[in-house]
Amino acid sequence: MTHSPDAPTPFPGTFRLLLAGHLHCGQIVLPLLGPVSVPVARRRYLCGVVHDGNRTVVVSGGLGTSNAPLRVHAPPDLWLVTVGPAKR
Repeated sequence: MTHSPDAPTPFPGTFRLLLAGHLHCGQIVLPLLGPVSVPVARRRYLCGVVHDGNRTVVVSGGLGTSNAPLRVHAPPDLWLVTVGPAKR
């Protein structure tokens, strides 16, 4: 579990699941332009489930906001994750 979804890169492959937040799904997302305040390099882990090799990264949009108290086309979300044995 980590605050920032940028964290998967330094972790070894033995970490199969990473739960993260931080980017609020972009918080302000404009049609055709996308998120206005998220650097392109971070958009891979913007929101939702990302399969990164043998690792699954779950990024929650969270319930609040950052700098601006506003969300546009990035609704708040809360995840319920059930963890069990790895499927083979």
